[in-house]
Amino acid sequence: MLTLTFFTAQAPAYELQKKYVASEAKWLIHLDFKALMKTKLWDNVYREKKTKINHRNDRILKEVSFDVMKDLYSVSVYGVDKGDKNAVVLINGNFNKAKIIQKLKDEEKPEIKKYGKIAVYHWDHDDYGAFVGDGLLVITHSRINMEYAIDVIMGKKEGFKGSPLFKRLNEVPGDAILFALAGDLSKMIGKNHKMPMMIDKSKMALFLAMERNNDMRLSLKLHTESSEAAKNLMQIGNGLLALARMNNGELDGNKKLIESINISADKNIVSAYMFIPSEFILDKVDRHN
Repeated sequence: MLTLTFFTAQAPAYELQKKYVASEAKWLIHLDFKALMKTKLWDNVYREKKTKINHRNDRILKEVSFDVMKDLYSVSVYGVDKGDKNAVVLINGNFNKAKIIQKLKDEEKPEIKKYGKIAVYHWDHDDYGAFVGDGLLVITHSRINMEYAIDVIMGKKEGFKGSPLFKRLNEVPGDAILFALAGDLSKMIGKNHKMPMMIDKSKMALFLAMERNNDMRLSLKLHTESSEAAKNLMQIGNGLLALARMNNGELDGNKKLIESINISADKNIVSAYMFIPSEFILDKVDRHN
């Protein structure tokens, strides 16, 4: 999960969203592995620490001639509704299609059907996959979603430019390591009296991760239903922070993380920032290995 979190996104890669993400997308996460390779964190974790890949996964990747460090370019995940069953995964990379398809046929015995000129592979009851062109692999859990995703990619249906979330891409800095967009959170999750106020009063959300002076800077911008709601959320957040900072004995190595958090409000928007020292990340990676 830690490794996945630091896949990255940069401005030039946004063309992929404009063309391949559906206009009806309610949420979007984009990660670009190539940009990660330019960070100092990459130097420390991957080139010096040599983190290990699961042996079985490593064997499979070698069999299909796929080197994650060289051949994976980006990963985008979007959903037109709540729930992982509606998610569409777009993997951009340098694939040996013939070997991957043969491996899938040998191990999963997939059902193969054509959608136009695109071969769609169906295996394990609810998994669908298709190569659209040479460098784009689409994976989802629904044939309907697969066909819709292919139509978007082929230009037969409207892409992300038609989405209300699209203009938020302008708020994503070019050196962002990861970004996640979500529309009306309260509608996506479903309003009810048990929902935390943070969600109940929330609208659009934008999460960013980027490297700053060897540290990871995480930020969250949360649009709320009113300036009063934003002020209340800021006060609740800062109150919880104050309580956490008072419990110094229980913070251990997380003290610096807690102290780095800043929460503010401007009109109907709540902003939160947090810095994660690179040594903290490296320590977690070492323990994982």
